[in-house]
Amino acid sequence: MRIHPVILAGGRGERFWPLSRRARPKQLLPLLSDRSMLADTLARLEPLVPASAAWILTARDLAPAVRAAVPGIPAQQVIGEPQGRNTAPAVALASWWLHGSGADAVAVVLPSDHRIEPANVLRSDIEDAAQVALERSAIVVLGIPPTRAETGYGYIEAGEAVAPGSRARRVAAFREKPDRATAARYVAAGHLWNAGMFLFPPEVMLREIRSHAPEIAAALEGMPEPGAPGAERALERYYAAVPSISIDYAVMERTRNALVLPARFAWDDLGSWSALGDVGERDAAGNTVRGRALLEDASGTVVFAEEGLVAAVGVRDLVIVRTGDVTLVCPRERAQDVRALVERLKGEADASALL
Repeated sequence: MRIHPVILAGGRGERFWPLSRRARPKQLLPLLSDRSMLADTLARLEPLVPASAAWILTARDLAPAVRAAVPGIPAQQVIGEPQGRNTAPAVALASWWLHGSGADAVAVVLPSDHRIEPANVLRSDIEDAAQVALERSAIVVLGIPPTRAETGYGYIEAGEAVAPGSRARRVAAFREKPDRATAARYVAAGHLWNAGMFLFPPEVMLREIRSHAPEIAAALEGMPEPGAPGAERALERYYAAVPSISIDYAVMERTRNALVLPARFAWDDLGSWSALGDVGERDAAGNTVRGRALLEDASGTVVFAEEGLVAAVGVRDLVIVRTGDVTLVCPRERAQDVRALVERLKGEADASALL
């Protein structure tokens, strides 16, 4: 069995502004360790999968920075998308390039900027899911057992086990992001979070794309290998022709060939600065600090100092971020609203250097 990671790394991570910028988005930031989150993602897969087996799809302007962040990946396997078209065209493209890799090949699609631990449990779950995907010619989703009634995630309703004693179950339904009352019902019913991690033999995904997203399948025909003559122009034609649609809408919610394997690892999508306070190391007062900080009578506060010193007295439940040109301060409960500041800056003619 040969596993090929397909890492989706085209996001901009605006909720992690001001550290996250257009040229250095969330997946290229050292939020969980001294290396980028993208490098952390690949490191978790070793030694199960060598870096040379991975493919990364990112924005064209980010491709040089991505290659620098993960030098172990062949340069031609870092694909710079000429325009954003959501996840379905990217997954289809990777499946097209991998479909001749052999009968034992399995692709595993992973986000580039999530927290997952412990890594050995992730690898074990990937091996189990890959085996099921091969044996049953299926798309296997890694479903996350929820820890709370979360309204920001989609859910997976699991059906019966595929075989006696198997952890893999049939997908009864994919559920959209719910309101709070509905989320509570989903958790009580044993539904799983959909974290966007799934495995499949490339031929299986291509078959499903031909069936459920024929316009994408048609645009794939004749696509050359990366680095081949005319490959860049072919890539531009492909992205100009395909619709902007997620793989969830294009395939996952339509296929009858989806299974779910409940994950055994801890997961967090790190959706905002506040999340670092939930997953990072905390002092006795519940503060989480990266960089230099001097805190007096402070509690529940997240501090990230890219340079210099952050000093705070008598603060509670704040986010404080210091970069070279911006200082952000907000209540942790408003951390999701950082994106509103980014939108305001986009409208200011002299703010491009801050984005």
